[in-house]
Amino acid sequence: MILAAPALAGEDVGFVETPAWVEPLYDGGIAESRDNVPLYDRQIRFEDGVVTRYTDIAYRLDTTQALQQMGTIQLSWLPDKGDLAVHRLEILRDGAVIDLLAQGLRPEILRRERELERRSVNGALTAAFAVPGLELGDVLRVTSSTSLRDQALAGAMQAAEPILAEPTKIGTGRLRLSWPDTVPMQWKTLGDVKQPESWSEDGFAVLDFNLPVPEPKAMPEDAPGRFTIAPQIQIGSFADWAEVSQSMSGFYATENLLEPGDAISREVARIEAATSDPVERAAMALRMVQDEVTYLLNGMDGGNYLPQSPHDTWANRYGDCKAKSLLLLTMLRAMGIEAEAVLVDSDNGDAVAISQPIPGAFDHMIVRATIAGEDYWLDGTSAGTRVATIDEVPDFGWALPLRPEGAGLIEVEQRWPESADRTMRVTYDMSAGVDMPVLYSAEIELRGVMGARLRAQAAEQEQFAVVGVATNYLEDLIGGLVYDATISYDDDAGTVLLAAEGMTFDQFGFERGTAIHRLPGATVNWDFKPNRARSAWRDIPYRVRGPLAIKQQWDYRLPPGGGGTQLTGIADLDETAAGVRFKRAIRLSGETLAIADSASYIPAEIPASDLGEQRRAMRRIASGDPMLRIADPYRYWELDDKTVAKQLEPHIAGATRLIELKGDLAAFHNFRATLRVLARDFEGAISDFDRAIELETDPETLVLRADAYDAVGDHDAALADAQMAFELQGDLQYATAYGFRLARAGRAEEALELIDQLGLSGDQGVDAEVVWSEISGHADRTAEAWDRLQIWLDERPDEAVLLNSQCWTAGIWNFQVELAEEVCNRAVAVSGNSAGVLDSRALAFYRMNRKEEAMADLDAALAKEPGQASSLYLRGLIRLEGGDRRGRDDLLQAQRINPEIARRYEGYGLTPD
Repeated sequence: MILAAPALAGEDVGFVETPAWVEPLYDGGIAESRDNVPLYDRQIRFEDGVVTRYTDIAYRLDTTQALQQMGTIQLSWLPDKGDLAVHRLEILRDGAVIDLLAQGLRPEILRRERELERRSVNGALTAAFAVPGLELGDVLRVTSSTSLRDQALAGAMQAAEPILAEPTKIGTGRLRLSWPDTVPMQWKTLGDVKQPESWSEDGFAVLDFNLPVPEPKAMPEDAPGRFTIAPQIQIGSFADWAEVSQSMSGFYATENLLEPGDAISREVARIEAATSDPVERAAMALRMVQDEVTYLLNGMDGGNYLPQSPHDTWANRYGDCKAKSLLLLTMLRAMGIEAEAVLVDSDNGDAVAISQPIPGAFDHMIVRATIAGEDYWLDGTSAGTRVATIDEVPDFGWALPLRPEGAGLIEVEQRWPESADRTMRVTYDMSAGVDMPVLYSAEIELRGVMGARLRAQAAEQEQFAVVGVATNYLEDLIGGLVYDATISYDDDAGTVLLAAEGMTFDQFGFERGTAIHRLPGATVNWDFKPNRARSAWRDIPYRVRGPLAIKQQWDYRLPPGGGGTQLTGIADLDETAAGVRFKRAIRLSGETLAIADSASYIPAEIPASDLGEQRRAMRRIASGDPMLRIADPYRYWELDDKTVAKQLEPHIAGATRLIELKGDLAAFHNFRATLRVLARDFEGAISDFDRAIELETDPETLVLRADAYDAVGDHDAALADAQMAFELQGDLQYATAYGFRLARAGRAEEALELIDQLGLSGDQGVDAEVVWSEISGHADRTAEAWDRLQIWLDERPDEAVLLNSQCWTAGIWNFQVELAEEVCNRAVAVSGNSAGVLDSRALAFYRMNRKEEAMADLDAALAKEPGQASSLYLRGLIRLEGGDRRGRDDLLQAQRINPEIARRYEGYGLTPD
């Protein structure tokens, strides 16, 4: 009876009987239900300006996780708008009912601002019940009501209630709404849910849903928001949008809010004195509201709809979207600029068009200003807006102007932005060669919201942190790493400038002697693949996101190439496809390349009937993504030590700058060490590896240092490092590194035993057998290796790895090479003529003194993999034996790629003539 009357807001929990208006739901099957939620009954009563939500829910506690989760029941309410009443808190166990409220269980009342990290307070209270004695198999039943009277609605009522749908599992479920027949409530269901029929019952209109409703039909992710909205019902006492507009408009009237000489009037006078251009004035006022008033939503005392006064907002220097909008609105009107407050939905504005007219259809407020016939949509809670970006239209879809005479929805009409949100200028220095890391310098200018996101980082004083921010930001734009950076913020322009120097890796792919680089830019790597294959989707349009405008400039210093440089793809592009505007201009001149391009898109819909044409247009553009092709480029193994060292000096200097920033990071010392290995400065690399291992003993670093020790001839130190790495990690990778070094040190039996002791099977067992076979000849156990490989091949006759291993074993140990020809041919066929397998067969042919066939395989292998050291080395041996002095170059280049290869082949009994 208490809850049936108009509720009075309070901070105490009421413990009362279920309200008389509640229609009981059959609950006889709760104990027998196997569902996680055996009962869910939500009833909402609209009466006398109060919205009361009654909830009766039962939870089955059949897991320890459920016991932990339900050990504390939390019920929240807004004390400035209504009450919380608890009707039932029971445990059902073995046919008995344990009444926790009758036993005296009472809650602890907590004030928890759950949205405080999002600068939002609403004064909500939480009643936390610590439920005693729960056991597995219990059913916990909680029944409560909350009431709400919104101060801003002057007796009007509204609700937006989710309609639970499958696959949610509920034993018995219902959603029921009721209101007096005399109250003209309007309602609508949204999402894929059947519209129910209302009926009259004892003077009340009733709507009823059995829960869960059928699972909504799947929708394409790229559909407009109105197609993807979850099942819900929206209901209110508002007749139409005009009534919503009119009812809210009085809170945003600005007459008589300012007095001459007050603080806000002085700010208005300052702006008017600075410029006579109304657009500039609007931009200056918006900047003041965005930058000098922090965001804080105070939802208490009706603050969810009622704004604080502009004077309070300016004096406190905080406010939510309503407060900021009213302050901005007051200033604009004081300057004679036509403006009005408008409600929008920042999450799914497209769905507003199909919503029931209620204030709850919106979650945000902005200001619409009209200057010289042009609309400007001004969001006081955004950031970084200046005159250059004030014309950008946010993606809100629809807006409701708040006017005393009322207004209907208006579309937030889009226009192409005049300024780029992100402008990127990058210089790539590839002059060190196609195999070397690429040095770059970059400047990224970010405007508006993009710039505001990095504004705080512009004040960062610690250089290592700045480099970290730049590295993270550029990870997806350029990649690689940054070794120097600055970030600055231009407050007047509202822009952040991020300047960075760094290097990227693996910029070239290779195809039969040609180096290929896919050019970056705003206009590349696009696709458009809306899926409308299902018959139910064929008429659903495609939603273009935005707004976003990107502009880029790339300048290249190209690597030297012996056979010339060619640009393929579309060099000049000016086209719109799939809602995106593309512009591109590329110029190749001698050793330089310049790319200027941009891409922009704004929120829009593409009708389903146009999707085919837009797919074709986008495919045509994507097929023309430009590529740089360098024929017969110089490779690093073709360059002498002095040249390579000179080319890598700036790269090593960049790594040194990282070490100067943070000398206690092992990764930075490792990085410089790998560059020194590439520069063939193995002593310097060992020094860096020493420091890295001192900071962090990592098995991978130990193996890298072992390789460097081998390169300078200190094989004992290399063996010690490989042993330590294996002891730390103990897997096949490190056993292999250790085992090969043991074998070359005359301890092959130990190496073979090491591999066997791993006891590997399956695919790893195959890999272990391959390693064992390659070591076997050092222990005169090649015949055994051949037989062991054959056992595996009997199980996996077409395993390319095993076939190649048997072919290679025959070649390196000169074992049954005539018999191996068949297995080598099979390996080549199964592998698709891979470079590694061709190299194995070439060695077998060489052992059979069939040098012409060996050379044919080696040339084919090197055409596929020019940097395959084993093929270069064997070709060098054969050439020298034939009196061809080019063999010296082959041997030298092979040793530049793999400094250990001569020692390795000497172990196979193969030495140059």
